[in-house]
Amino acid sequence: MLRLLALLAMVIDHAGLALFPRMGIFRCVGRIAFPLYCFLIVQGYVHTHDRRAYIRRLLLLAFLSEIPFDLLIFGRVASVVEQNVLFSLLLGLLALYVADMFTGKPLYATAGVLGVLLAAMMARVSFGWLGPALCVFFYKAQDSRLRQAAGMVALEGIYALSLLLSGVAFSWVLVSLSAMLAAVPVLFYNGKRGPRVPVLTFLFYAAYPVHLTALVIVRELRIIPPYFFI
Repeated sequence: MLRLLALLAMVIDHAGLALFPRMGIFRCVGRIAFPLYCFLIVQGYVHTHDRRAYIRRLLLLAFLSEIPFDLLIFGRVASVVEQNVLFSLLLGLLALYVADMFTGKPLYATAGVLGVLLAAMMARVSFGWLGPALCVFFYKAQDSRLRQAAGMVALEGIYALSLLLSGVAFSWVLVSLSAMLAAVPVLFYNGKRGPRVPVLTFLFYAAYPVHLTALVIVRELRIIPPYFFI
């Protein structure tokens, strides 16, 4: 259910961006997707039988998604302005891997995680440092849903403040604060895995590049209002 909720929110977010850019409600709903995906990344990291294979799958999917992402967001095949959100989640996975690598060595672990956060900002991945930070916090606070939810709200608040200080429009900062609503499903997560159906797993992985590509086609063909009438 968490996967489905995150997927629906993401599709609504990108549909609003591509087709209804003046309707802010789409973007507000969509803001809950990213923290939920960070939460799911941690669940996958905890339960997977092969963490390196998990990283490789996400890396492959991130590269496959970059062209449709650039086409949808920037209208070109390639852009260095921003990298798609799967690279953010990938760096979140790497931050968890680094933290576990230096278990019992807090100074090295902290330095390693901060290095990943810096890499996220330098690589200009979506949401910058927020993705790895959320993943690490969710992982370290997994013994308490309340701590996970409260920490997520705090990190989202800090991120919104950083946007404001960097000169981002106040209206978009307010939209970004909608991500705090993701604390509700996180708080009520029962800790149980859903059904292990390979087809569903494949569909959830493929959904990101597929829906980006579909939205690019819909927008270019102008088959959904308001583009149909322009």
